[in-house]
Amino acid sequence: MENSSKRVLLKNTLFLYILTFSSQVLGLITIPYQTRVLSPEMYGVVGVALSVMTFISLVLDFGIILSVTPKVASHADDIAYISRIYGNVFLLKGVIALACGVVLACVCLSSPYYRQFFVLYALYYIAYVAAAMLPDYLYRGLEQMKVITVRTVAIRAFATACTFVFLHSDADVLALPACLLIGNVAALVICLRYDRRTFGIRPFRPTFSAVKELVGDSLPFFFSRISSTVYSTANPIVLNAFFSGMSVVGFYAASEKFLSVSKSVVSPIADSLYPYMVKNKDFSLVKKVLQVTMPFILLGSGILFIFADQICAFVFGVGYESAGMIVRCLLPAIMVIVPSYIICFPVLVPLGLSAQANFSNFIGLCVQLASLAFLVLTGNLTVYTVCLATSAAEVSVFLYRVIAVARYRKGLLQ
Repeated sequence: MENSSKRVLLKNTLFLYILTFSSQVLGLITIPYQTRVLSPEMYGVVGVALSVMTFISLVLDFGIILSVTPKVASHADDIAYISRIYGNVFLLKGVIALACGVVLACVCLSSPYYRQFFVLYALYYIAYVAAAMLPDYLYRGLEQMKVITVRTVAIRAFATACTFVFLHSDADVLALPACLLIGNVAALVICLRYDRRTFGIRPFRPTFSAVKELVGDSLPFFFSRISSTVYSTANPIVLNAFFSGMSVVGFYAASEKFLSVSKSVVSPIADSLYPYMVKNKDFSLVKKVLQVTMPFILLGSGILFIFADQICAFVFGVGYESAGMIVRCLLPAIMVIVPSYIICFPVLVPLGLSAQANFSNFIGLCVQLASLAFLVLTGNLTVYTVCLATSAAEVSVFLYRVIAVARYRKGLLQ
């Protein structure tokens, strides 16, 4: 049984890697084409729209994927319980989607700039709502990531192909959200049918008390994700405000890729460990994962520290050697990303420490914003000190999580 659970864990990790990197690979395929057929102004409009939708998607999720996944994992054999959650989540997300839609429509219609792109935003919004209604939490909790991975990759491949077929100029820009909308709606319909036929799910009529409880359970996770997003995106905004048009902004954007890649690499491991750990509480496996990964992280960090200039020039091109020192300032953050992610929800939640897991991101937000405020007020704001502030925030988050685990170490299997 134990070996079977670990095989399922390995399979889900693999599918999560496919899910994560398919987005990046397919995105890279279309970007050069979009920049050539769209004017820089229209490409900027699409970029802003996608940035807005990325933030809205966090609101639409409302932390549900983190709060409900362990519930499903703990009641994997109780279809009636899962069906009740299924109906409650649909109602809550529907209400949130309606509220967000009203706010977005008011903003678009009240601004001359956004009003001219109202249809573009509307199509993107409906497409993102359809994606948000996909029951990802169900497949993660039941450790059936193959279902959602196959459908999501198929949608992304469809949208990618349609981009080349239908997008030829600025006049065709609505093809981008339209293709995404068609793919997401088709995926939602297919998943609803699949859930009913395969798992036997029949959504119960939601009750006010149950939805209210779901809101209470999800709200801390929602604030945690918002906090993490804010402190991880604060740097480009601050640097652009003080050094707009200067090369250091581009150097930072390039250097930060090392940090984002580190998060992309560890995220599927942490996401697949999360439901597995809720069900099995196999803390010895977490120790083994850390024991295997940490030597590689330390070795890679050492190489990156020594050869940062040369690596930046090789990866980003000639002229980016100056980004090497920026990467070195981000190195402490890069080093703790893997253990920090693995310790967070996969360990803290099974120990009954979800409050500490969520609060840790708020710690990072406070450290990051306080550091940036101090640098601005003292006149010491540079791209290097900003990166050191980021490292301080990530290390603070990591240390808080380690301390939380240490305080409750009696709950770990020795």
